[in-house]
Amino acid sequence: MQQTLGFTTLGNGSEPVLVLHDWFCDQTSYDLLHPYLNTGFYKFVFIDLRGYGLSKGIHGNCSIEESSRDVLAIADKLNIEKFHLVGHSMSGQIAQYIPTEARNRVKSIATICPVPACGTPVPEDVLEQLENIAKGDIVNGKAILYMMTQNRYHDWFAERKALQWFSCSGPEARVAYLHTFCETDVSDLVRGCDIPTLVICGDYDSPFYGPERMQETILKDFKNTQLVCLPSGHYPMEETPVVLAATLERFWEGVTARI
Repeated sequence: MQQTLGFTTLGNGSEPVLVLHDWFCDQTSYDLLHPYLNTGFYKFVFIDLRGYGLSKGIHGNCSIEESSRDVLAIADKLNIEKFHLVGHSMSGQIAQYIPTEARNRVKSIATICPVPACGTPVPEDVLEQLENIAKGDIVNGKAILYMMTQNRYHDWFAERKALQWFSCSGPEARVAYLHTFCETDVSDLVRGCDIPTLVICGDYDSPFYGPERMQETILKDFKNTQLVCLPSGHYPMEETPVVLAATLERFWEGVTARI
């Protein structure tokens, strides 16, 4: 029997939004965003993927297909027929894939500094280094965080993020998701999708997630896209939460007006 992932809800609005987290944190990465969300019009469902947060004790293969089924199971549990999707980094790839399983249920997709549908392939030696980091190497974990924010913050920002990552998730899940977003290519399955899609980049993020790469990947795969760059690194929900909330709401307002 499939276990239901852990999640929390925020708001009582009539427009459901399912929100997924990145590799480096569980749903608590969005905590600073909460005060700026329109909870009167929207109902937000913050989901912890397998091995993370409230789902830390739920194990699996952490594939994109399994994650998609898990998200849809929560929508079913909450009697949500149609919804907006938000995915950050690795879960941006999951959000792009979900319409292949449930095309008529997805109203829009908002991807924040996302992994494209084609994944983020890396050389074998780099993958091995990332595996070691995922197993608990805090020094090099902090180095990744510096790279993803262009060294704009003090040491405690990276220290806190790395410690939170290792405490909110299990090493098996971290390694499994690493292989998923590095080695999975679902671009052939999503190409041509016309669901309204927002791609958010950070001006100070790694080039792997920059606008040039997004234009060569997601903006070619999806037919109805818009690209917005924010003055942040890879974590706008923590770096610029007010700007991110406003950007998302403007996008959803535009989608709702066209429906």
